[in-house]
Amino acid sequence: MTNISSFFKTDLATAAAHSENQDRAAVIESPHGILLIIADGAGGMSGGEKAAEFLIQSLKEHFVSEEAFSNPLTWYNILNQADHQLYVHPLAGETTAVVVAISDGFICGASVGDSSAFLLQDNIDIELTAKQWQKPRLGSGIAIPTTYGPIPLTGILLLATDGLMKYAPPAKIRDIVLNNHVESVANQLIESVRYPSGNLPDDVTVIVCQKYGTKRELESNEKTTINTTKNHAGH
Repeated sequence: MTNISSFFKTDLATAAAHSENQDRAAVIESPHGILLIIADGAGGMSGGEKAAEFLIQSLKEHFVSEEAFSNPLTWYNILNQADHQLYVHPLAGETTAVVVAISDGFICGASVGDSSAFLLQDNIDIELTAKQWQKPRLGSGIAIPTTYGPIPLTGILLLATDGLMKYAPPAKIRDIVLNNHVESVANQLIESVRYPSGNLPDDVTVIVCQKYGTKRELESNEKTTINTTKNHAGH
């Protein structure tokens, strides 16, 4: 059995009373594997946070067979369906989406928007979302999801909204991810873009995931099952 440690954290740009975090994230256990989701509700229009929440809930409620779980076209179709559902939703706006399914040591998924997913390894980094369409976003009715995988889960898997990717240099992200325990990486990444004032340049959400595949690796890590951490701003 593959063992996964997964941690996520989310924080809003400012602690002002009227502020609301439009980022959403989830780590979902399934009989067939683990599903990681990040969604960043679009600012500048109404209903961004509702769109992100709708996407998360839709993925939680979707029944996916064992065979379909490891097929990237499954997640393409689900995102495509969510795009049309959000388009006709009376309250929801638009959102980004990154979905990564982990099953039997492999990852696959689909995405749209400007949130990102990377597989960071000692010698090479793979940007899973490199070819995604940043616009139109989910909820526009004309979004075009992009698929990736299946590829082996080797190294550390990172999902992040643009609140991190726009403001942290890639070399700094890589250094934090590869040179710290997976349990502390999400918090350190968010802190790396925090202003001296205590605010952030944008809402930031990060999921960090690592596979432990051998008995020795399991015994050397205290947390070997799925773990999720988030601060009070998360949903």
